[in-house]
Amino acid sequence: MAVYSKSGEILQTVYGADGYALAAAYNKAGEQIHPDGPVSLRVCSYNVGGWYIGSGTNVPANLDASFYALQDGMISAIDADILCIQEYWSVFSKTGRTAESLLSQYYPYRQSADGSAQYTGRAICSKYPIISYTQHTFTGESRYYDCAVINIGGTLCHVFVTHLHPSDQSAKIAEATELFNYIQAQGIERFIVCGDFNSTLYDPMSQTNIGIYKQFLDIGCTIANDGAFGILPTACNSASWANDKFAIDNIICSSGITITEVATNLSKTTNADVLAANKIDHVPLFADVEI
Repeated sequence: MAVYSKSGEILQTVYGADGYALAAAYNKAGEQIHPDGPVSLRVCSYNVGGWYIGSGTNVPANLDASFYALQDGMISAIDADILCIQEYWSVFSKTGRTAESLLSQYYPYRQSADGSAQYTGRAICSKYPIISYTQHTFTGESRYYDCAVINIGGTLCHVFVTHLHPSDQSAKIAEATELFNYIQAQGIERFIVCGDFNSTLYDPMSQTNIGIYKQFLDIGCTIANDGAFGILPTACNSASWANDKFAIDNIICSSGITITEVATNLSKTTNADVLAANKIDHVPLFADVEI
């Protein structure tokens, strides 16, 4: 990658006086490159299921306190720098135990949109400043691809949250293509796409699902789920994850963003069957990346 001065001239020397840190340098778009080289951060995609397995009435009152504590513990333990939420719903069943009260503990920058139904709600939460936030719906759909431009130590990154159609394969591919075309039309080079892609069953990269991701892979993107780190189930539709598990959530990173680790919180913070019993049909997928 060429390194430029602010006036657009290519720099011959990019190291500071100590021989390690980058001197003041910019990319061709005039965006300052982080002075300490790559920035490491954790990105998380989480379909919260309307916070309670898609319930439009939210968490039952008798489970409100324990469910809030469960979500609080998971989000705290993962400690993502950027958290992208699908099926966002702004309230729990009691005043004071809202999504805002939970997320504001960890994220100073938040943008969200409740939907007309819980599956259309979305949020992007960040420990880094959100410069702008735009909301988009797919053509003829209520599903979405929202974008936050986030300033990560002087480097701007476009972070998308999306939720594709749950069952119609042609619709999923059309939606993914519409998102891809938007990124290309806007000339966005550095981006991360988090979401519930509904790339059904165990294998996101199967012949059935390849159309969702192929266009991104063709321009040098990498994916967290079913990429170099293997297939990670993130959703469950029955009482036990052992019997019913789906790798339908994913994180796409553009070229220039390196995925160094991928995990769900199944092995990190919680027991899978406890989650199912507590009415969580998805678990967070997170990726450690270097920008």
